[in-house]
Amino acid sequence: MFYNDITQMSRLHRSASRQMSRPAVTLRNSGSWTFGSPSVLMMYYRAPGELGKELAEMYECMPHYYKITNGHGQGAELLMDAEAAYLQGAWEKAAVLLERARADAAGQENMTLCCDFLALRLALCGKGKEGYDFAAKRAALLQKHDGVQVHLLESIAAYFYALQGRPEQAPELFREHKLGEVSFFGPCRPMMSLIEQQVWLAQGEYVKVIAHSEGLLRRCEAMHYGLVGLQARIQLAAAQLRFGQRAEARAALAAALLDAVQDDFWVLFVEQYPALAPLLEGEDWAACEPRLGPFVARILPAGRAFAARLGLPAPAPELPLTDRDRELARLVAGRCTNKEIAAALYLSEGTVKQYINQLYAKLDMGGDPRTRRARLAEWYQKNAPRN
Repeated sequence: MFYNDITQMSRLHRSASRQMSRPAVTLRNSGSWTFGSPSVLMMYYRAPGELGKELAEMYECMPHYYKITNGHGQGAELLMDAEAAYLQGAWEKAAVLLERARADAAGQENMTLCCDFLALRLALCGKGKEGYDFAAKRAALLQKHDGVQVHLLESIAAYFYALQGRPEQAPELFREHKLGEVSFFGPCRPMMSLIEQQVWLAQGEYVKVIAHSEGLLRRCEAMHYGLVGLQARIQLAAAQLRFGQRAEARAALAAALLDAVQDDFWVLFVEQYPALAPLLEGEDWAACEPRLGPFVARILPAGRAFAARLGLPAPAPELPLTDRDRELARLVAGRCTNKEIAAALYLSEGTVKQYINQLYAKLDMGGDPRTRRARLAEWYQKNAPRN
């Protein structure tokens, strides 16, 4: 039995609550109900299309669990419902459920931090109160010597700053990618990897996201982490697009959209809009699947507003490549220096550098010169004319 199988949990909890005459003494309310995950929904959303069933079972199951544990994790079902409402763009419902969950969770640091995570995401979408003192909160947790909650807070901060394109403000643990030095609970490791990937995206480390996504997706499948897997595929699409792998990015994004539409989780794509805008804006998604037409139509205006609110740059328009662009890409792929390219095309080195930079801009390729040159070479190998 998987720990996040609500059906099986509910059966066991109902049985225990009938047989127990007093609360369990093995669980402390100060303990981490989510094992260090910042999200209840990430833990218990197992498969696309199952949200209604999972929420109903959670509401039925948790009162029995609270009875036998003296309220451990109180408010979890309300927070899970609030997170789902947020992902569906039901802002008012999400806000009300969040406050109910916060009231129920009073005194339980783990659940309060999970409430803070959702509140911060609402604020980024312009639907909640702004302002959160991460430094003060961290200092308070350190005084309690609660390492699990400190790392939970750091994961929340890392995701928050990464979405804003400010990875330099993420905690060192995520900014410097030192997760291997921390002994996380097993159930929360996929969530930590997901947040690390969000930081990599913000840092322009697209190759790392592409390379690590396969392993993360395997873990999500094995642990039935449907939401984490869905978000990982969205991140993968963003990294592939930024790296010049448009065909692969489109396939990954289409798969994510088809999963997300089943439970109307369109706000996930709003959070990633700055990286995915060229694909979201530039494809006929209704032709892929009729339901995706109105689904994406809701994402686009909200995504534009999200990017504008955070001051993130508008995506560069996709410009047609010229024959000269393709010839430049061919020569770069052939490992020619700018001097050699200048001689081959009868241009000055300065002009060659200018043209190559223009080509990087057309293909939306960032990074240092060596990284951009490698990405351009890879792009050409994938897109070169076939004889």
